[in-house]
Amino acid sequence: IIDRTTGTVTFRRVTVISITADRPATLEAGIVVALVGLATAIGYRTDVTMAIAGALIGWGGLASAIWFIADRFMSTPTSREDFQPLVRTIGYATAPAMLNVIHFIWWLGPLAAGFGTLWAFAATAFAVRQTTRFGWLRVIALTVGGGIVVNVLGFMLAAIAGIAPQVW
Repeated sequence: IIDRTTGTVTFRRVTVISITADRPATLEAGIVVALVGLATAIGYRTDVTMAIAGALIGWGGLASAIWFIADRFMSTPTSREDFQPLVRTIGYATAPAMLNVIHFIWWLGPLAAGFGTLWAFAATAFAVRQTTRFGWLRVIALTVGGGIVVNVLGFMLAAIAGIAPQVW
């Protein structure tokens, strides 16, 4: 898990491609996402169960949104829009968001957490690019579009369920 996470967040193409082909890596990606949820719970001082559940739901939602948009609206003859490889690679790409663990530290925490979020976005875009074989413009549009869909739905669900929005 550590080697794959390191390879994904350091933008190694070979690592991401190996993850797309390895079906058991879905569970490993889920573990990475759960650790991101745990780090978020510690950094934001929120309920651990809700943070982990939110991270896992957000992961599945982001992969689903990206897959749906890619498959229905951006498909090309040379692209691949398979759901499982997207889930795996996106899961590993969320690892830099573990910097949320120090969010509670006065000015350094939010700065590091923001950097981790931007890094996770870049790693996700890289993973989506390697998984779908789309060009960079489509990949950025997919990643941003998927993120918007998941955040809007997440905030709506959080409001309905009475969950603190930062957990989502």
